[in-house]
Amino acid sequence: MSEIRVAIIGVGNVASTLVQGIHFYNDKKDNGLWHNTIGGYKAPDIKIVSAFDINPDKIGIDISEAIFKDGERRYVDVNYMDIEVSNGILSDNIPSHLKDVITVKNDSNDEVLKIMKESKPDIVINLISSGMDNSSKKYAECSLESNASFVNTTSTQLMKTEFTQKFTDAGLLFVGDDLMSQFGSTAFHKGIIDLMVQRGMKVKKSYQLDVGGSLETLNSTDENIKAKKRAIKTSTINTEAPYEFDSVVGTTEYTDFLNDSRISYYWIYGEGFLNSPTIIDVTLRSNDGAHACNVLFDVVRAIKYCKDNNKLSLNNTICAYGFKNPPNTSKIRDSYTNFVNTFVI
Repeated sequence: MSEIRVAIIGVGNVASTLVQGIHFYNDKKDNGLWHNTIGGYKAPDIKIVSAFDINPDKIGIDISEAIFKDGERRYVDVNYMDIEVSNGILSDNIPSHLKDVITVKNDSNDEVLKIMKESKPDIVINLISSGMDNSSKKYAECSLESNASFVNTTSTQLMKTEFTQKFTDAGLLFVGDDLMSQFGSTAFHKGIIDLMVQRGMKVKKSYQLDVGGSLETLNSTDENIKAKKRAIKTSTINTEAPYEFDSVVGTTEYTDFLNDSRISYYWIYGEGFLNSPTIIDVTLRSNDGAHACNVLFDVVRAIKYCKDNNKLSLNNTICAYGFKNPPNTSKIRDSYTNFVNTFVI
């Protein structure tokens, strides 16, 4: 099998964990890895070839150093990779919490496109913070012009635009939107609702409140971004029941010392025999980066398999498995089964 060449957009906590994971699993380890083989590809087949960011503290240094610049969790030591982080695109207004560290607004994609073409990625992974809609679109354009498939992990809604057809016409895959982690807050919530429905409970009300310390969480406290992500999460949760029920899902607070950790609070009310009430009131503590990367490992390998075998029509199978806001939503149990039956070979 050939290697899977990957370009990373946004060197934050998920990118840090992704790079550490690639380094760790290159030693043939498999502990903690969700699926050893996807589409015939193993974890050591993934190779980072370029990286982009807008933080001047990360630009111009090797990615092995840049991934720890913001105090990201260090799971393993990463050797020098000889991949310098390049200046990325900022085509949106600078968020207030970044104005002290981002002094130049770079709206041009010329240099990014040049470096992408030189590094020849098979896949570009968009890991920038939510709310950077124009920047995400420019990165998608660069990926298309570089003949690379594109993964949109952000909440920017790109799947239901002209991009999907443009990538398909170019013989590439375009997947998204809004990554759903392996056992993060949304997956856990969907799983609880699915179990209740399967066991004959009538779900009546549900809420999920998230507190975290990552830059993504900080961005999500912006009222516009919060409303957009709440709508996406609420919609995907409601997919798990064959009827409508009251639900509220979203980020409530940023707490810096949590770093990439997230605490999610759930309250779910259902009724059973004789309308007898059942109430679930639980807390989940997890790490965003680690739970995101098992899914990213699977998505990247599935994309390469589809590209190699000219199976672009499987794009929706990947989207439903790995994202909160895919073109066609489905239950978490069904999307997982379809993905495994297709790619775990």
